[in-house]
Amino acid sequence: AGYDQLRGALLAEQARSARVHQRMNKDEVRSQMRRMRRALSAEAQREAEEAVFARVSALSAYRRARTVMAYAAARGELPLGRVFADALAAGKTLVLPRCAGEGVMHGHRVDAPDRLVKGAYGILEPGADCPRVEPEEIDLILVPGTAFDVRGHRIGQGGGYYDRYLNRTRAVRVGVCHD
Repeated sequence: AGYDQLRGALLAEQARSARVHQRMNKDEVRSQMRRMRRALSAEAQREAEEAVFARVSALSAYRRARTVMAYAAARGELPLGRVFADALAAGKTLVLPRCAGEGVMHGHRVDAPDRLVKGAYGILEPGADCPRVEPEEIDLILVPGTAFDVRGHRIGQGGGYYDRYLNRTRAVRVGVCHD
């Protein structure tokens, strides 16, 4: 029994150490990517927005989608203004997230970008009068990320809002971040 207890304690400590090391790496990547985004010129940011629109609008999943969830860019995230305009012009339902408490967000329909108000963390979000859209109603989600690995695993801003939301939907997910 003593050996098994010692072995169990050792394995638990190794797992805790691995989680701490992984967390440090995620924090380091997040910090480095944020520095790189802040260093981009306004022209580089506009070019990146155009490139995102070209890639998203060329996706068959986007063209087929009737309901698209996007985001209002914050803290150097890639802006999706062209995607907003295209989705609305094509008659798609445009959904953006609104914070509903600590770690919780819901999707809300937006008919025009001027319906956005400054919300939690100073991020633009749908106003209180914008109707809620349930996760299972969404066909495609444009997911902001600070970084993604080669398998599509996301590093976000660190609050876990999207991680929890994405667990509630089967929508096609498209990660959006700077190269």
